[in-house]
Amino acid sequence: MLKRMLTAQEIVEVEDKLSHVLGALTPTEGDLDVDTEFEKIMFSKSGPSQEACDDIRQMTRRFGPKLMQMLGFPPAPGACRIQVSKDGMEARLDIDPPAGDGIAVTVEQVRNLLNEQKIIFGLDDEAIEKAVETGRAAEIRGLCAAHGRPVRAGRDGRIEPIKHWSPAPAGMDIPAGDPQIAVSEIDTVEKGQKIAKLVPPDPGEPGRDVFGWEVKALPGKPVSPQVGENVSFDANAGYFYAKSPGRVVILDALIDIEKLMVFRGDVDISVGHVLFPGELMVRGWIRSGLSVQADQDIVVEGGVEAASVWSHEGSILIGKGIQGMGLALVQAAWDVTVKFVEQATVMAGGVLKTQSALNSELAGGEAVIVTEGKGAVIGGRIYAGDRMEVRELGAGTGDSTVVQLGITPDILKNLTKLKARRQAAEQALADAEQTLARYGLSSEALQAQAMTEEGRQLLKMAKTVLVLHERCRKIREEEDKFNESMRARTEGELDVRGRVYPGVKILIGPAVHYVTEPLSWVRFRYDAEKRRIKAVPLV
Repeated sequence: MLKRMLTAQEIVEVEDKLSHVLGALTPTEGDLDVDTEFEKIMFSKSGPSQEACDDIRQMTRRFGPKLMQMLGFPPAPGACRIQVSKDGMEARLDIDPPAGDGIAVTVEQVRNLLNEQKIIFGLDDEAIEKAVETGRAAEIRGLCAAHGRPVRAGRDGRIEPIKHWSPAPAGMDIPAGDPQIAVSEIDTVEKGQKIAKLVPPDPGEPGRDVFGWEVKALPGKPVSPQVGENVSFDANAGYFYAKSPGRVVILDALIDIEKLMVFRGDVDISVGHVLFPGELMVRGWIRSGLSVQADQDIVVEGGVEAASVWSHEGSILIGKGIQGMGLALVQAAWDVTVKFVEQATVMAGGVLKTQSALNSELAGGEAVIVTEGKGAVIGGRIYAGDRMEVRELGAGTGDSTVVQLGITPDILKNLTKLKARRQAAEQALADAEQTLARYGLSSEALQAQAMTEEGRQLLKMAKTVLVLHERCRKIREEEDKFNESMRARTEGELDVRGRVYPGVKILIGPAVHYVTEPLSWVRFRYDAEKRRIKAVPLV
């Protein structure tokens, strides 16, 4: 830090730097009136905020007590705060060390604060004493000062199945489709078989919060079973029995036996639309214009034309492929396995697995896997929640191929704008702090009666630093709201187990990557430190 007066040239340099700092913020923050914002932050009726005092303490440590004196503040004492969780089960302690000759936080001060907030249960005295000792010189954040006894909620009554069923319905064969496609096991029961029991509700156990109040446990709710026509119920013993062979269906309080519906040939106009609450198997094709819906799994040994196929709660297995002509829609709550997809939309809540896709829209809530057979995806758009695995991606022929992992386009657009604001504000703050560190706040410049031009500029730069700290904090708070929603989604990965061609566009979290040259055996993933997508060799 300089101890001499600044020269006229250095004063001009400070003025130029200050003008540059404020000008750089104009595109994102508009014209920033530093003096006005500084007055609001430091000299409001309620006094400066805790965050502003934190900034003062940090600047005092960096630039010495001159800044405190210049702004009219006495040495800042240590401070402590108690944060109680929303459920009242945990009280966490923050301690700020004093600045200058300020007084450090004491154990008595912490205990008084706990008493003021009426926190009396589960206090950790030993942890509090250690935190106070450490807090004389270092920050303490989030120390658990008190913790309650959690509630164990009661479990609702329920219908609990008894699992000793046969692998297939009586008189029906397990579907024999393409050997590369797994066939779901079909749970069936015989007539007279005990299939489930009625379990009564559990009352749970009460807890106690840090304020000493008992937190009552919500008792479980009893279930009033709704017995289907194919099930009988022995109320005294609490057991359910099958009145006919088939598949057991338990949906909340409903229990029934459903048959597996099998179509020996095609589902075409002679059959009409099919809506079935159980499982379906089609040994032929589902022809154009038809709609097939089922609550549970759907197995199609043939293929699907320009039709609609929807499993509301299960998976879909298609032995051959989908020739959609731009009109087919196949969607499942869980997995979809299909040999090939052409000009169709296929959506799976779990894993979507195919051997090739052409000019189609594919979506897998967990993953999209295209590694068997040709393993090629050409054109279209692919959405995958966690990962995509493919052998050949794109074609380099002009067909647009886009892969997006984890985040919606709308969130990405808004987050990009917010990121630009934060980067501009942080760069301006770094420039202001660098200038202040270079020229310092000398006593010669800060004269009590007649502040020099040098002092006025340095004072404004100091105010600018504090104002920009506040602005950056607010922007980061907005950004945190976005990051919270996408935090677990930036781990998505794209594995290319062959070649990816130029023209492919990849989106993961907030980052975008354009493939500009052919790459082989490569994994694309999000680099959290550099905030970009990087390609690494796939081994």
